[in-house]
Amino acid sequence: MNFPILHIPGLGDGMTIALDAVLHVLISHGLAIGAITMVVLFQALGAAGRGTFWTRLGRSMLGPLVMTTTSVGAVTGVGIWFITGALAPGGIGSLIHLFFWPWFIEWGAFTAEVVLLLIYYSLWDRTVDTRPRLLLAVGCGYVVMAVLSGILISGILGFMLTPGGWPSGQSFVQAYFNPTFVPQCFLRIAGGISIGALVALTWTAWTFNGPAEERGRALRLCGFVFLAAAAVTAAAGVVYFSRVPQTYLTHWIFAVATSALSQRPELVILLNVVAGLVLVLAALAGVAKRATLSRVLVIPALVLSVGFISEFERVREFVRGPYLLPGYMYANQIPLVNNLAAEQEGTLPGLHWVREVRTDTAPAARSGQALFDANCAVCHTIGGVNDITQRIAGRTLEGVNAITSITESLVPFMTPFSGTEQERLTLSTYLYSLANKDSRPAPQLQKEKKQ
Repeated sequence: MNFPILHIPGLGDGMTIALDAVLHVLISHGLAIGAITMVVLFQALGAAGRGTFWTRLGRSMLGPLVMTTTSVGAVTGVGIWFITGALAPGGIGSLIHLFFWPWFIEWGAFTAEVVLLLIYYSLWDRTVDTRPRLLLAVGCGYVVMAVLSGILISGILGFMLTPGGWPSGQSFVQAYFNPTFVPQCFLRIAGGISIGALVALTWTAWTFNGPAEERGRALRLCGFVFLAAAAVTAAAGVVYFSRVPQTYLTHWIFAVATSALSQRPELVILLNVVAGLVLVLAALAGVAKRATLSRVLVIPALVLSVGFISEFERVREFVRGPYLLPGYMYANQIPLVNNLAAEQEGTLPGLHWVREVRTDTAPAARSGQALFDANCAVCHTIGGVNDITQRIAGRTLEGVNAITSITESLVPFMTPFSGTEQERLTLSTYLYSLANKDSRPAPQLQKEKKQ
């Protein structure tokens, strides 16, 4: 292990990353791509002489969007790098080595995106009436950069689930233009526009000041844009998941419902259908120019759209288990080739960063904790989310040791143990001690293993 091992106690690594990532996706796609595209569309309609209310509506939305995307959006974006760099440095390091140039270009596109957005905002009041075409050109330039940024990142994120032939050929083209690259591009851009149209629909329904006829026209446009973008999103989603290996897709229901409701897949499907209907009804209320009904439906529709983002991100991240990078690296950042070598050479000798932790405990306990951190703590916590002590509560040491020997067979998305037989016994003894703090591990198993 060439990097320090850091895990978040209580909340867990996955939940920590997810909370930041979902918020960032909502802003970077739903607001930065979708909602600001709607603002540019409103300004274009005003510049085309379709009514000055379009310009007023766009201007009223622009200020809050600029503040949100350039502050919270930017901070959560940096937060993803900070959190994943700290919790999964091996995985991020591998991705940077492979995708340096796409990421570098994406950072450039993001910088241009922010600069153009600030210029667009600063020029609006001075040029919207006198030089509307110049303002529109800046706005369109921003949209192009925002879409380009989304496309550039799609190849990298698609690789993390469907690397295609890269594990054997290890070609950049194989990695970046992976099986889900194209559908994910459409899914992300169309999904962002869908959420942006829903945000614009909400803003219009609740804040528009003007004649009912003008408000109805704005509601209708937002509703139509949402329905069109949502149709593309749904079609792209179908194609996207059709290209995900079936081996991974079998985990999707567990990803969404967890173990508590995984035996009731029909309930999850029903909830998704109902949520989708609420979103469609909100859009249809806008198309029908029903302001009151729109106000009633848009708030739950927004909440459910956040739920859809969370569900998609959860499924995308979860179903590729037990891998971080399929065919190359397990979720605990141990490359597949290293896992094979560890069966003979062991894992502990390579854990330079964690061998000296908790010097107040016995050497066996320190070794057990180090092996837990290296093998298990990427998904399990001690006393928090996905608590390992609850998973092994009531089991004997023999039972715990048996589980650690067949993790990938017992649960397909669990990583296999990396280390020697003696190290596995050390880990099992440590896990048993966590769930049985007042008990001593049965020495018979240790004696048998030594023999």
